[in-house]
Amino acid sequence: MKKTLPFILPLFRSILFIALSALLAALLNQSLEETSKWWSVLFTLCNIITILVLLLVCRAEKTTLKSIIGYQKGQLNFKSTILIVLLMLALGMGGMYGFGFLIYGYVPTIVVQPVPVWLAVINAILLPLTVVFAEMPLYFGYSLTRIEEITGNKVLAIGYAVFFYALQHSFMPLLWDVRHILFRFLSFLPLMLVLGILYYRKRKLAPLMVGHGVLDIFTGAQILITSLFPAVYQMMQSAQ
Repeated sequence: MKKTLPFILPLFRSILFIALSALLAALLNQSLEETSKWWSVLFTLCNIITILVLLLVCRAEKTTLKSIIGYQKGQLNFKSTILIVLLMLALGMGGMYGFGFLIYGYVPTIVVQPVPVWLAVINAILLPLTVVFAEMPLYFGYSLTRIEEITGNKVLAIGYAVFFYALQHSFMPLLWDVRHILFRFLSFLPLMLVLGILYYRKRKLAPLMVGHGVLDIFTGAQILITSLFPAVYQMMQSAQ
């Protein structure tokens, strides 16, 4: 089991989100498109479950989440952390806009659909707080590191973690539409590839976690804005 978990857990994230999305649609008796606005809430729930699973794995392997993250004093150098945040923002936004226009001719707004304001406020806080301890510790700190230890193959370790890290975004939100899945996957692939290589070379996860948290602060803020001012979302849609 110790040798298979590093390969299973990256796929587990995608399966978990698909299952939660399908379950919500069934419970509400709505289509996936109708329930897609709740994706960020499901994402936060998925993060919490992932953190709990990681803690169980750490307990079974007699290690700690802190050890997987590998934080050491001095890793969060201000200048280098700011550069990583800016790099992640550039690659994240560049991927969304570039592949959005390439595939659709515009950037889809489905990920910033309004939700009840009280929920948008709560999730704007919980989303970035949970994602930093769920995604990168799983894909890079645990899976990439363990796959390299097991196989001795750095290309496989980086490629496997990066592929499934990008793939999970294809189902957030879940729509069984080829263009949507392709757009979401390709939008995040360049970012994940660069981050995977950076982590492999530096083995410093904390600055990448901070950068990811900033990205999701922007996501949560966008959803909060459209929830407070639905007219903003309507204008975004009319621009498509």
